[in-house]
Amino acid sequence: MNRLLSTMLTAMLLSPLAVAQGAGHSPSRDLESIDLGAQQLDKIGAMVDRELEFTDERGYPFKLRQLFPGKHPIVLMLGYYSCPAMCGQVLDAAFYALSDTDLQPGKDYRILSVSIDPNETAEIAANRKGVFLPRLMKTGGDDAWHLLVGEEANTKALAESVGFQFYWSEATKQFAHPPSLIFLTPAGKVSRVIVNTYFEPEDVRLALVEASEGTLGTFWDEVKLNCLTFDPRTNSYSLAVMTLMRVGGAVTVIVLASMIWIMLRRERRKAQSDASSSSATGLANPATSTVG
Repeated sequence: MNRLLSTMLTAMLLSPLAVAQGAGHSPSRDLESIDLGAQQLDKIGAMVDRELEFTDERGYPFKLRQLFPGKHPIVLMLGYYSCPAMCGQVLDAAFYALSDTDLQPGKDYRILSVSIDPNETAEIAANRKGVFLPRLMKTGGDDAWHLLVGEEANTKALAESVGFQFYWSEATKQFAHPPSLIFLTPAGKVSRVIVNTYFEPEDVRLALVEASEGTLGTFWDEVKLNCLTFDPRTNSYSLAVMTLMRVGGAVTVIVLASMIWIMLRRERRKAQSDASSSSATGLANPATSTVG
């Protein structure tokens, strides 16, 4: 019944990469980021390798099979913990958006950060967690957020599986990469990629609901996901032209059907009224017999 109502409402409802932008700022992009980020969109539906092994922030071995398959969608962030600017901005913006949703880390989703720098250690990852964890204003974040470091081969394998392109820039002495949130299903499949240094809480929420494959969200979330299409140009969910055309066509059919129903109902009432009038006239003027 909920699915039927969702479909009916869907038919009737007429209803970015970045340079130094933090939470609350408008999205902006540069050419290099667009080129790197665009390649991630081709990996929607790809699976991560569950056998890849890393080391977590506590110094313990961590295989991806500890998360996949699991019960929760995953927010994956690739970058490096000693990044002087952008990686921190992405993390800050992600936590800002997640803090502004009604979903809870650990209960509804998990967070996975993986360093692309093979020289980084578990100690560096632990320091990163200590600095940024208070910015996720939700309970359960400590257990739900894993920060990993690992060998170059494993890191590259993970990055390639989700379409995350990066390289070391000798000019800036930094890694160049797109600032992105990668949403994975509980099975480890890439469900959605949002490329930006600012994330709308509603977009992050819908991406998590979408990645959960039905385990999260409300009836209205289902309606929204049926009505909205993710636009990679704006990195947000919006009404697509085709959706508007379909909705417009559905509304037209509904309006025409309503008009026909009203006209038929009026005709039926008129016929009943005429019949009643004829009967009343006959009773008031009975036929007389003629005697010859």
